[in-house]
Formats: sequence, C-alpha cells, structure tokens
Amino acid sequence: MIEKKEFIWIIIAIIIFEFIVFFPNSNTISIKLLLVPIIVIFASVLTKKYFSKYYNIKIEHKIFEFQQYGWQKKAHYKKPFPLGLILPLIVTVISYGFLKPLTLLQFEMKNIPETRILKKRGHYRKTEINESDPAMTAALGFYALFLLAIISAIFSYNELARFSIFYGFWNLIPLGNLDGNKVFFGSFFNWAILTIIFIISLIIVLV
Repeated sequence: MIEKKEFIWIIIAIIIFEFIVFFPNSNTISIKLLLVPIIVIFASVLTKKYFSKYYNIKIEHKIFEFQQYGWQKKAHYKKPFPLGLILPLIVTVISYGFLKPLTLLQFEMKNIPETRILKKRGHYRKTEINESDPAMTAALGFYALFLLAIISAIFSYNELARFSIFYGFWNLIPLGNLDGNKVFFGSFFNWAILTIIFIISLIIVLV
C-alpha cells in the first residue's frame, strides 16, 4: 500500500519526469508521451512494494536525498539535500535536454520481524535486515523496467520503451541511497548483470 506522504513524493517525481521528457519541445505534447512517466514510475514502485514483503521489509519511497559527501563520519550535511528535486532539472536545462537524468526517488525500509522469524535460512532464523533484502527488492524493480521496455517495444510504444531504459540506467548508478547503490552493495552479481543489460539496451534505443 502506498502511504499518503509517499504518494505525494511520487507525484512530485512524476511532474519532474514530465518536464524532463518534454523539455525543450514542450509544444509537441501527446497523450502517449504524457503517460510515460506515470507508467514507468508506478511500474518500478509497485513492483518493489509488492516483492518487498517476500524479503520481510516494508519500503516507503521519497525524493532522492544526498547527505554524505565524504568517507568520514563528520562529512555529511545536517539535513539531507533533496538532490532529486534539483539535479535532474538543472542538468536537463543546462544540457538543453541532451542529458535527461532521472535520479528522482529512493526508498527507506523497515524490518518486519513478525514474518521474518518464521522463515528459516539454513539452520537458523534470520531476524534482522541484511543488505541482500533491499538489494533484491530494488533489483526486481530494475528487471520490471526491462520487461516493460521489451513489452513496449513489441507493441511499438517506443517512447515508453526508451524512457523505461533511461530510468533504469540512471538509477543503477551506485550513488547515495539510489536503488543502484542498494543492489551494488547487497548483490553485486545482480548489479553487474543489470548494468550490462541496461547499457546494451541504451545503445540499442539510442541507435
């Protein structure tokens, strides 16, 4: 279930996504293109929300924030900087739409111990979150985007296929609390496979 505050952040992310999609050709608005950010973001979010319960975590999305700017413990801002609100817009405008960064959302997680302790891992019961739980949840979101791109291409919905790949590619960057960072540190094998898939797909959609 999408929480109220989470839904607001998702809508804000969609609005920024819409701007990025149409800039600088704002006069060529079409319904098909207008639907692209909505479909892409909800495909990613709902997939992760659905599968997170299998890894015994509850996730909630918010705008991409940046707090740690160095390796030292003191190297962080007192308050998280809402990078997902600013960076995509600035880069898109400065590059005049040539670069379309879609680093918009991240998710926070909470343990669900009452379901976790019922599941055995080998000869013991795992009671705490480890890095593989958010990593696999995030990875499934990327696989959903790739599947969405394939289905869209089959039905000649090229705009949706292209931006599904763009969205996945940008969010695979192992930075801050992006999904790519979760996968990189929690399941490097999946991150490597996904990176290869999205780079090849990106080359195809750009050529």
